Amino acid sequence: MLIHDMTNQKCLSALARLRLGGLRFTRANQPYVVPIYFTYHNTRLYAFSRLGQKTEWMRANPRVCIEADELNHSQ
Repeated sequence: MLIHDMTNQKCLSALARLRLGGLRFTRANQPYVVPIYFTYHNTRLYAFSRLGQKTEWMRANPRVCIEADELNHSQ
C-alpha cells in the first residue's frame, strides 16, 4: 500500500473516477468503517450503502470522512 499527499485537483479527479470506498465515523468513542459505493458530481458526493443506523450515528457526530479505494492489480 502506498500513501502519499495529493493536490486538491488530484483528489477531486480521483473522487470523480473511483466508485468504492469507506464511510468513516465514530459512535460511542469507537471507530467504524462502512463499505460504500459513491459517485462525485458537481461538488457533491452521493453514497450508496446497505440499510443500517449510519444516518442516526452521523447525526449524533457529524464528523465523518470518506476513503476512496483504488485497486492496483499490477503488484
